[in-house]
Amino acid sequence: MTNTSAKTPAECPPGQGLTYRMVAPSRADTARIARDWVVSVLRSAGRGAAEERARLCASEVVTNAYRHTDTREIGVEVVLWDDRVTVYVSDCGPERWPSEAGKGLMATSGRGLALVAAYSDDWAAVAQGEYVKVVWFTVLGGA
Repeated sequence: MTNTSAKTPAECPPGQGLTYRMVAPSRADTARIARDWVVSVLRSAGRGAAEERARLCASEVVTNAYRHTDTREIGVEVVLWDDRVTVYVSDCGPERWPSEAGKGLMATSGRGLALVAAYSDDWAAVAQGEYVKVVWFTVLGGA
């Protein structure tokens, strides 16, 4: 399935691919803005094959940062590699870690990380220092 250990993609450290960054206030509309921005980056770079999966995963991860932390800002970084796209979503809520804990069949929330696990090729949540948490996901292909 997916790797949820505290790691970064070793073969794809941040800053060594073609990197695009945005920072937005933590608001209810930030997930929509972030997913549209991710799609815009992918379309402009000719990575349409990764677009839908990245859109869904970005929306879920940014929504989690907004809903489950007290962070004032949410950062989104898209890194384009030859054979993959990695998206990093950061917040200043390291005390709140994502969980894939099972939800009941009739639950109306709590399925976001299961979707990220299903639609990405790899993902994890990692601490960057004492005050920042990053949830990243990778989508293979896309070129």
